[in-house]
Amino acid sequence: MRLICMLSFLILFLTACSDTEIEPIDNYILIHDNSSKVWLVDKQLDGDKDYTPLQIEYKEIIVFHQSREAYFHVLKNLGTKPGIKRSFWLDMRKNELGFRGDKRDITFEIASLSRTKIVLKPKYKSYKYTIVLIPFPEY
Repeated sequence: MRLICMLSFLILFLTACSDTEIEPIDNYILIHDNSSKVWLVDKQLDGDKDYTPLQIEYKEIIVFHQSREAYFHVLKNLGTKPGIKRSFWLDMRKNELGFRGDKRDITFEIASLSRTKIVLKPKYKSYKYTIVLIPFPEY
């Protein structure tokens, strides 16, 4: 009887543990935090030249949503003009982040991706600037 109980427990234990897998982290979470996240375009670089507006109200923000839609806004126009809506994709195998547009897509190579900073370099001459994104800061 004791042997049957031990074998039953062992079988139960082995079958309960066999289907456990660690799910990989979805890299999209770094961009939208499982809801939405506002990123400030902190830098717009063309080689060594910095074309970032000096005044904060002329800088752009990108709001990334879990639905894989992104909205582009100039801070000065926020609330008075609708943002530009684009869907986005993230392909870690190709090391790229892109935005689908009506006329053309904009594709970036990911130079750096973390919760606190994203550095995107244009691919295929689809955009003029390398952009540096940071979470929208407290002022």
